[in-house]
Amino acid sequence: MPRTRLFLPLSRPQANALEDRDCAPVVLLSQWSIPSLAAVIAIQSLPTLAQTIDPSARLERALAGLIDAGFDLESAGQGASFSSLVISRFNPQLFSAGLNQLRPLSIRLLEPEDLDAEDYLTEDRKWDFEFTPRHAEALNPFTEGFVDAAGNSFNLAPQQARAFRVFKSELDEDFHLQALAGTGKTFMIERLIDCLTSYRPLVLAMTKVQLDALQQRIGTGRVTGMTFSELAVRSLQLDVGRHGSRSFRLSMRRARVEMSQIANHLEFKPVGNLTPSQVASVANRTVFRYCTSRDAEIGVHHLPSLGGSYSVPQKELLVQCANRLWQETIFPSSSSLELPVRGYHRIKEVSLSSTAAVEPGFTHVIVDEAHDLPAPMAQFLDRCSIPVITLGDSCQRLDGAAVERAPHVRRREIFHSLRSGREMEAAVNTLIEQNPVVDVHPLEGNRDQDTRVVFYSRPFIPEQPTTILVWSEWGMFEWFQRLANAKAQFSLLPGCEGGFRWFVLDCIGLYREGIRPTHGALFKYTSWDALRRDVSKRESAFDRIDRMLEKGYSTMDFERSLMKLEQSGKTPYKLGTVVAAKNSEVNSVMLTPELLDSTGSDRLDAARAFAAVYTGGTRARHQLFVPGHLQEWASDTAARAKCT
Repeated sequence: MPRTRLFLPLSRPQANALEDRDCAPVVLLSQWSIPSLAAVIAIQSLPTLAQTIDPSARLERALAGLIDAGFDLESAGQGASFSSLVISRFNPQLFSAGLNQLRPLSIRLLEPEDLDAEDYLTEDRKWDFEFTPRHAEALNPFTEGFVDAAGNSFNLAPQQARAFRVFKSELDEDFHLQALAGTGKTFMIERLIDCLTSYRPLVLAMTKVQLDALQQRIGTGRVTGMTFSELAVRSLQLDVGRHGSRSFRLSMRRARVEMSQIANHLEFKPVGNLTPSQVASVANRTVFRYCTSRDAEIGVHHLPSLGGSYSVPQKELLVQCANRLWQETIFPSSSSLELPVRGYHRIKEVSLSSTAAVEPGFTHVIVDEAHDLPAPMAQFLDRCSIPVITLGDSCQRLDGAAVERAPHVRRREIFHSLRSGREMEAAVNTLIEQNPVVDVHPLEGNRDQDTRVVFYSRPFIPEQPTTILVWSEWGMFEWFQRLANAKAQFSLLPGCEGGFRWFVLDCIGLYREGIRPTHGALFKYTSWDALRRDVSKRESAFDRIDRMLEKGYSTMDFERSLMKLEQSGKTPYKLGTVVAAKNSEVNSVMLTPELLDSTGSDRLDAARAFAAVYTGGTRARHQLFVPGHLQEWASDTAARAKCT
């Protein structure tokens, strides 16, 4: 963040209250101190001063003059006159416009306790021109100094420093750092690697994008990096216990295979109301759920929701089909059809091998974003004979199933944010404290940062550039049309467009022509009525989409809107899912009401819902728009989870 050029003697709660359309400015302003009243007039002048050279210096001089004038009036026995003067000159539009200029000009407001301390005034009640640099230094969180192996000095925040010392004291021991969003995990990884210059660490991340970004930050060539999938494949290639002649089939296979081809190849028969192709789809999803679990065998509990009543023998038959698909995927019996092999298949396979290990030569494993660590990969790493260092945030585990390290692993926690200001506490701490699965310390906002949190009562499109986040395809569908109808310039977050188009076209096809969908979120529904009965109970966006289709919304309407999308991503508004945004940081975020749809039917469902809202909200650097009923929803969701 750029150096703060000026602190104004006004707090964010005061500014928010004065911006509130329902406020009574006369009542508020008549209660405030002279410095705060002077700050109000100074802020109103910012839209004009912003066009001049060195506006912050000009503003500070104007502020000092206004404070002098206010105290002069008070000394003359006319203390109320200054507030009356400010009230007469108060302009809500100018004040809001001035507030919007603060961040671009590196001008900040004070925390309420700092405002009350009045350290910005000299003993003779003059504005102290040394206050801003003095206060900025006091707020600087990086107070602990260190020197790396190359002799370069660096500073850490106190909680970072304590964790760093614990790690450094025993380099050959496992270590886990639970660090909330924005607390400096990546910077800590850099410092940990600095300690391992005489070793050969292996850095792991979930995706290639994450890994490339991390290695670029660390320094290209400094360490070897792999994704979880790449480590699984490499370990299986070196696994002496693996079926030798079959090892050549370890490479990933990305070719798309139709479910009908899988059904024919494995000779699947109908099960209940499911066609052979649908049986293949159920088997595919069952294998996925198995591959993300710690279980050694596929069971009935891995079956997805089937949308109907199925007997125990029918479910067992579906489990048998899933087992056949799993075995044919890992060890194909013929070359007539190459089934897709994904990373999760290999990760599960390596977790099941008692002889697989990390490639010899590596001395440590460092896992970035360890909350993404699949449970089977955690099983594998916990068996390794070399130290495993994990850094992550359990609150960002989007499937709700937080993965715990083994009991012997040393642990430390960082909860003081470096990215987010104190206002963020009001939005995220209720999610942390109510989470039935995660037990971590609440967030402490950074007094050296400004993050404005706006609680809204009705959905709207913010005036300023904003990333709008949803959870499901239904939310994407609704907000896609909301933005398109408003003729807003917007784009979709990377990774959203392909699956979204498939989803919308399947919806329209099912509604208009009764064509059974193939999208994973829709495939089990044979009719729109069946979908309506199920989805309308848990997706607030569904009813609006249903009405839109009833009014004639067609494939042509959707494709027309899709063609207007800006592909460069350089638009004021961006729309996407929390999953697509989870590794990003943006200036402004809006969390849509659809993110608060979860009924929290059990502990895992509640944890998933809290993780989605927390992860989405903590992407924001400077501004966050949140549904106003957040705290009530969190309490209700947690209460329902406890009951089950």
